[in-house]
Amino acid sequence: MTSVLRSRLLLPLALMGALGCGDDEPQVPPMVTVDLPVVARVGAEPFACGRTYTNVGTTGTTYEPMDFRVYVHDVRLVTRAGEEVPVTLTEDGTWQRAGVVLLDFANKDGLCTQGTAGMNASIKGTVPQGDYTGLRFTLGVPEDLNHGDVDTAGAPLGDIGLFWTWRSGYIFLRIDGHTPGLPEHVMHLGSTDCAPPPEGQTQGTAGCANINRPEMALDGFDVTKNKVVMDLGALFAGSNLDQNLSGPNTSVGCMSSSTDVDCAPIFERLGLGFSGKTANPAAQSFIRAE
Repeated sequence: MTSVLRSRLLLPLALMGALGCGDDEPQVPPMVTVDLPVVARVGAEPFACGRTYTNVGTTGTTYEPMDFRVYVHDVRLVTRAGEEVPVTLTEDGTWQRAGVVLLDFANKDGLCTQGTAGMNASIKGTVPQGDYTGLRFTLGVPEDLNHGDVDTAGAPLGDIGLFWTWRSGYIFLRIDGHTPGLPEHVMHLGSTDCAPPPEGQTQGTAGCANINRPEMALDGFDVTKNKVVMDLGALFAGSNLDQNLSGPNTSVGCMSSSTDVDCAPIFERLGLGFSGKTANPAAQSFIRAE
């Protein structure tokens, strides 16, 4: 067992009691490091650029990755009593800053030409030591950071390839791939139907009708044993990746438009509402714990 995992183990109750030597002041739990692994898969197979996957989506198509990057924020652990405890993310200047994590599963192999050769597959931070039995986080970039200037934002928010405009903001989830039917099938999740900037401002938005930030709740998550799994096979299980069902002159795949029928099955598997349909977090199947 690594030193990181040891630091995440719970103190026995007897030892915690022994630490409370005085009755006048409450004892503050020590801070411990957490390193939460996140793995990408396509069904049962590990995700990797340069590989080819079969039996994907409703047509059982062949799928070759071109990109797979995800922003997450508001990471919390959940105690056995149900209390949410925020994870203070470690700022590393590359993947984590200002409470935001960029998970990057794509290098420069195969058809993956976007982004960088660097990869990040973990969430790192500190929490008070405690009895944690769950993990929660939000997919996307928080609203107060979503509509700024990407050119001055700095890593991990400085990649123009993960940004639409000041009005719409960041691409929270970018998944691109090649199939026999579509040279490039895209899945870009972000806020849509965003109003112009507030009066007197030149950047940002007065608000977005569809914020599209799904909340992920993984119950029974043991920080010493479990990992977060992001499964493209599950995300695309109800999608035809060989056809652009929205018709000609529309985005090939899903660009989060509320009128794009290709988005409907993907949004359902993200637990998001779509085109008037109520969100159903229980239907979320893209992310799970193992």
